[in-house]
Amino acid sequence: MMKKLHLGCCDLECEACPVFISKASNDDELRLATAKEWSKTYAEYLGGNILKKEDINCSGCQSESDIFVGCLNCPIRKCCRDKTLATCASCIEYQKCELLTGFYTVPSHQKARHNLDKIRLDR
Repeated sequence: MMKKLHLGCCDLECEACPVFISKASNDDELRLATAKEWSKTYAEYLGGNILKKEDINCSGCQSESDIFVGCLNCPIRKCCRDKTLATCASCIEYQKCELLTGFYTVPSHQKARHNLDKIRLDR
């Protein structure tokens, strides 16, 4: 059985995210470093906006408040919420989902695919 984790809709592990960690630990140095790195890494997704220290706060994808702007505007999160699903693992369109296919092209997102596949098998 898979260990219960604080997972996003896409099944990325929130507890491994520097935005989540910096809020949980109130770590301003990590906030600054993450803002700088993610402003470069996710520049296209963020519309070229530069992240500030204040932007690096998140209580996790499943939260109702304090959600990182990238997660708040995430089409995968929106889709799950529209379908009232906790994660993509429960979606009947999982195997052919174009949102997930694109998401999985990012190497750091491969673990999310593994998590979703595992949840689907454990049912």
